[in-house]
Amino acid sequence: MASLAAGLAIALLVVWTASSFVPLVPGGVLASLTVVGYAYTTGFTEPGLAVLLALVLVSLLASAADLASGMVSGRIGGASTRTVVVGTLVGIALLIPLGPIGLVVGLGGTVFLAALNERDGDTREAARQATYAVVGALASAFVQAVLLAGVTVAFALAVI
Repeated sequence: MASLAAGLAIALLVVWTASSFVPLVPGGVLASLTVVGYAYTTGFTEPGLAVLLALVLVSLLASAADLASGMVSGRIGGASTRTVVVGTLVGIALLIPLGPIGLVVGLGGTVFLAALNERDGDTREAARQATYAVVGALASAFVQAVLLAGVTVAFALAVI
């Protein structure tokens, strides 16, 4: 039973890692639930408490990085928190009809237009702020994927 459960858990962790590139899929949260679910099936004897806590912590850190990176990078680029939040919401709204490109266009376009308004038509500064916000949002998928790939490998090594 444990080897079947371990194989299923590893397969799910691979899926959650790949889902890092799909907007609005909470891959880190799903990975932590998968690890805890596997531990539950073994009566919390595998993979061990320290490893379990580390895997859950890294999985949740991956989700936090995914959520916060667009905002942090936007702020680093000079955009206001309000602008980045509104841009993210517009991006999510455009995600439905346009797919992932809608997220990029919504976030980048909103930050660009808001910065253009705030900076009295300075297109160079507006483009810089929009670029920071978009690059941060896109980079978050890679950060989350790397962290979840590490969780997958560590989990596999711990249970096999």
